[in-house]
Order: sequence, then structure tokens, then C-alpha cells
Amino acid sequence: MAPRLGIQLYSLRDHVAPDVFRETLQMVADLGFSGVEFAWQYGGMSPRELADFLQSVGLECCGMHVQLAELLDPENAVYDYARATGTSFITTSLCSRTAEFDQLCPQLDEAGRVAATKGLVFTHHNHWQEFEPGPNGTPQDLLLANTDAALVKLELDLGWARKAGDDAMAVWQACSSRIPQIHLRDYDMNAQSVCDVGDGFLDPATVWKQACELGTEWMIYEQDTYPVSPQESCRTCAQRMREAMGEGA
Repeated sequence: MAPRLGIQLYSLRDHVAPDVFRETLQMVADLGFSGVEFAWQYGGMSPRELADFLQSVGLECCGMHVQLAELLDPENAVYDYARATGTSFITTSLCSRTAEFDQLCPQLDEAGRVAATKGLVFTHHNHWQEFEPGPNGTPQDLLLANTDAALVKLELDLGWARKAGDDAMAVWQACSSRIPQIHLRDYDMNAQSVCDVGDGFLDPATVWKQACELGTEWMIYEQDTYPVSPQESCRTCAQRMREAMGEGA
């Protein structure tokens, strides 16, 4: 299957309260996104209600971003949401704990084991801190070397890798066997800020070509600062990526 375009709902974090949640997801579907990745907000719906709503608007669940402690608990409700929505992926990030990565790696392996018993693939989402050099290399190096590649995959955030000074596209290429999802975050190195997709280092056509070549399943848009508004930045990403994907505006 060709790579698909999703959105991390944190991009619209001020528009996912229960009273506007359905309206926001309908907008996402109308813009041409195929999937949504949740981050702790489910619109006040039960797992079954959420799954039914996604089906009604033609959206898939392309992932769920949760806490490590939730992942490690096989009985946590996040697994009920994952099972109901049919997602393949469940994700966490640990950017505030990079100094502990050598101790955290066994917990990441365990999270992968628990997720696997639920039929899920566990992915780790990076920020820029994982790419900052330390006495034993970068935290990302430690993670790659000290976790089981079969249990711990990566959700590579291209923009944060670029902010750290890395060639994000090359990182994606080098680690492609562990990267079923990427985050489409663009970054302007001159302004040192997140920007709309296509206005920084990312070229939508090049991203699409590499995703196809590497077999990446989901290209998930995320943006946390906006030149105009979250909705306009979402629209810009959808238009530019869909044009690159040959789907039109």
C-alpha cells in the first residue's frame, strides 16, 4: 500500500474539546487527510463511539501517542481505544528524560512486548533532544543500539531532527527498517522555527518519493506554531502533500 497522509491532533490541540471535536475531525477529513493520530484527547467518546465516528467521516486511526506508564500497563484504557479504532501503532516520547536513556531502554523493550501482545507496533517519537551529543553519543544512538529492533520502532520527526542539525532525510534513509511512521514537521533553519510544510527544508515531492521508496506507511503532519492559524497550516500541508502525491488540491 502507498504511504498515507495523517495528522497528529496535537496540531489542533485548541480545537479538540468535546464540544468541537467532531467538527474538527470532519474538517480534517474534508482537507484530505486519511488518518488521525490521537494525543490523549478522544472527544469524550468511548472507544466504540470513537471508532464509529471515525468510520462515519472516512478517517483511519494512524496512531496513538500515550505515556510510557500507560504503555507498560496491559490493562490501561489506551489499549481499548487502540483495539477499537484498529490502529497498528502506539507511540510515546521521552524528550525530557534523555539523560536516562541507558536505563530507559529496557522499559522501551518491555513497552514493545506489551504492545505486541495487543497486536500493535510500538514506536518512539523523537524531539531534538534525542539528537544532541552526550558523553556516550546521542540519546538516539543509545536507543538504536540498546533496544530490540523487532520491538521498538521509530516515529521519526523530521523537523526536530533537522532542528538538532542532522540531515533528517538521511536519518530516515539510514533507519528506514525501523521507521513505519514519520512526522511531517518542517523547520526553517534560518529563522530557527517550525514553519508550514514546504516553507523550510522539506520538499513535499521529495518526501513523497522517499516515503514510497522506503515503504513508510504513514506521513503524519504535526505543527505547533503557525503563521496564521492551525487550520490554515493544516490546509497548506494537505494541499501541498496531496499535490505531491498526485491527488490534486
